[in-house]
Amino acid sequence: MGAEIILRRVELRLAHEHRAAHGTVSTRPTLLVEFRQMHDGTAVSGWGECPALPDPGYFHEYTDGAQAMLTNLLIPAVVAGGSLSPDAVDAATAIAPGHPMARSALALAAEDLTARVERSTLSQRWGAVRDRLPPGTSVSTTTGTGPNSDAGLAELGKRASVLAAAGYRRLKVKVSPSHDVAPLQAVIDSLRATGHANVQVAADANGSYRPTQPAHADALRRLDALGLAWIEQPFPAELLVDLARLVQRLDTPICLDESVTSLGQLRAARALGMRPVVCVKQARLGGPRAAREVLGWCHSHNFDAYVGGMLSSGIGRAADRALAALPGATLIGDIGADVEYFGADVTAPFAVSDDTVPVIADPAVHGLGVTVSASAVARLTSESWRWTIENGAPPAESRRQ
Repeated sequence: MGAEIILRRVELRLAHEHRAAHGTVSTRPTLLVEFRQMHDGTAVSGWGECPALPDPGYFHEYTDGAQAMLTNLLIPAVVAGGSLSPDAVDAATAIAPGHPMARSALALAAEDLTARVERSTLSQRWGAVRDRLPPGTSVSTTTGTGPNSDAGLAELGKRASVLAAAGYRRLKVKVSPSHDVAPLQAVIDSLRATGHANVQVAADANGSYRPTQPAHADALRRLDALGLAWIEQPFPAELLVDLARLVQRLDTPICLDESVTSLGQLRAARALGMRPVVCVKQARLGGPRAAREVLGWCHSHNFDAYVGGMLSSGIGRAADRALAALPGATLIGDIGADVEYFGADVTAPFAVSDDTVPVIADPAVHGLGVTVSASAVARLTSESWRWTIENGAPPAESRRQ
């Protein structure tokens, strides 16, 4: 049976500028993988996404590097293996353990294809315990207004209240040294003033504080006094010992995000005496199978966890919703309405309804539960590559489109 693998570089424009300690993103490329094969005379496609950001400020993988890894090594390895099953894809991509985001795109496409062929959804296959989720998202000031300007803070507070009125139950504010208490207080004050004091507010530092800086220690103590849901990744990912010490000094829970690159890292944190909130991102872990393993571990050890986002297209966000419906995802994740992400996306948009979002956007669709628009994909694609597998005999090289 013949099969194809198609890699596309898609260009997306964010609906709202995303400003974090590692940089600002207003447009972003993302890499979409399509596994296509015939089943009962019909072409069936499974979809995956590598959401590596354009620059390596957040994580060592970035779009151009992941694209090279996929085209030069990982996809040829899958083609050489001759099978698009999840087990075969995992085995083929194990040759590049240091590139989890690139591998995750192939792993998700394999699982989505299998589910669509077997006419089930990923949430069903993975053991979802809920069919609707409370929405949450991240907010930040914009570069046009200045990080701590009155106009910027007022705009941030207004956006927080608009989101709360739309049904969002958790807002995560992007912070960094010298830009932390003011934006958080602007959000908290606006929520209180508009009758939404019950909305959870968290701070996300993206590893921008340093344990050796006395001023940063003072800043974290000020954040501790704000009554936040958690402070996310205050120190760089590798400083687990310093993060464990910080836990002893603060009352606010510490959340690990960038530090969670494997289950082994979580076990190390636990051995250091930490019980952090855990941000689970399937792309950073190497795919949905590893993410499910981490969520299962958190559930069995009573660690609170939530599913975090990577500014993914509707394909990656559909996988996030399926993971967020599992028992181990105990906290509100980065799960929101499509209109909060991109002006134009590759899947049909849906909105928050009754203060929740559906795990399955379209109940008539198997796999990820979303319909990928062929016309939108074509319109937003800037480059593409295609590989074929004919009865287990791969071609000598791919074809660039």
